[in-house]
Amino acid sequence: MSKDQVNKKNQDLEKSISLGISEDNINLKTVSFWIILGIVMVIIIVFGVYNMYNYNKFLSTMQAGIDADYHGLNEMRERDHKMLNTFELVDEENRRYRIPIDSAMALIARD
Repeated sequence: MSKDQVNKKNQDLEKSISLGISEDNINLKTVSFWIILGIVMVIIIVFGVYNMYNYNKFLSTMQAGIDADYHGLNEMRERDHKMLNTFELVDEENRRYRIPIDSAMALIARD
């Protein structure tokens, strides 16, 4: 090493000791780039998670609606099946009865 390099290193050392820190050569363009890239990535991730939440909420709402309609449809089918396939007294005073539809069709066809 030359004398100038040694002097330069000694001056840097003395300056570091007097300041209590060592001098850093930070490239602000690189640091700025990584900070901006990090912020953009966080925004993209938050946006993606928010959209996934809304999509799953939509799907669960749709499924709840489908299940509710299906339940009501089953009840209606059971009630209609009972009305079409059972014997029942409808009006005792007027002597009205409900008979299964197959029996009614057979009676009509026979007459």
